[in-house]
Amino acid sequence: MSKNTRASLLLLLFGNCLPVALPAASTLEGYARANVLTIYTVTERQENTLPLAPGDQINNLAVGDKVLTLSGKGLSSLDGIAKLRVLDGGREVPVSDVKNLQIFLNDNALSRLPDELLELQNVIFLYLNHNQFDAIPQNIARMRGLQGMYFTGNRIARIPPEVFTMTWLRKLQVSRNHLTELPEAIGNLTNLIHLNLSENAIPLLPDSVAKLTKLRVCDFSDNRIARLPEGFGQVRILYQLRVRNNPLTALPAGFGDMPGTIDITGTNIDLGRLPPSLRARISTGKAQKKSK
Repeated sequence: MSKNTRASLLLLLFGNCLPVALPAASTLEGYARANVLTIYTVTERQENTLPLAPGDQINNLAVGDKVLTLSGKGLSSLDGIAKLRVLDGGREVPVSDVKNLQIFLNDNALSRLPDELLELQNVIFLYLNHNQFDAIPQNIARMRGLQGMYFTGNRIARIPPEVFTMTWLRKLQVSRNHLTELPEAIGNLTNLIHLNLSENAIPLLPDSVAKLTKLRVCDFSDNRIARLPEGFGQVRILYQLRVRNNPLTALPAGFGDMPGTIDITGTNIDLGRLPPSLRARISTGKAQKKSK
């Protein structure tokens, strides 16, 4: 029996046992040639009917916003994105003409953003979770229309200084990366309402976090933070502060006046030593059990 014959027989016998191959990485230009790129408009109560991927977020969608869904497409390059023509309301238009655009690019194989994307001023939210970025591009600061950017689950070791010049930014999420510091310049982002830097290796928070007075949700969970700046206690976080799984032993006293709750699960904070006003803000099951 020849080698080719034996190989054919083995393929017939065991072919069904072979692992299923993942889609090969592709360029956006190639994907656009094979697929019609449709822009979806968010209408009242329609966010749950949009063709979003399982990991795509809907909490930033507002009525009238436009959505381009490109998550989980195996994309390795976004070259040519500024030249794309898309269907918006049945009309073919340049993607650069679509106002209030949110682009979902989660779960791809992207490691860089082309300059042409960073020149688009109509993009308001950019989702790049679970890709292969080693760094946030410096030129992202050119996107003056950008309200929020999401880089969860990449390999980013630092936030470039240019990001801290984006004083108009409202949401910043760089969780599950390799950050080892948070620069003092974070205090420049005074319009942030959402900050998520959880699951990194940050040991220290700068005093300037006290300038982030518009925060509604803030997550520093799963870092190496042993102390929170006392001035941070004056920030009236509206919904929730999460500091889970950090070696904290105390909280700033000012947090007792916070409207939101504080999740201290997995810290070394002794609930019994906290003043009643501060104890009332604690939201963990462990804390609630001790407070009875």
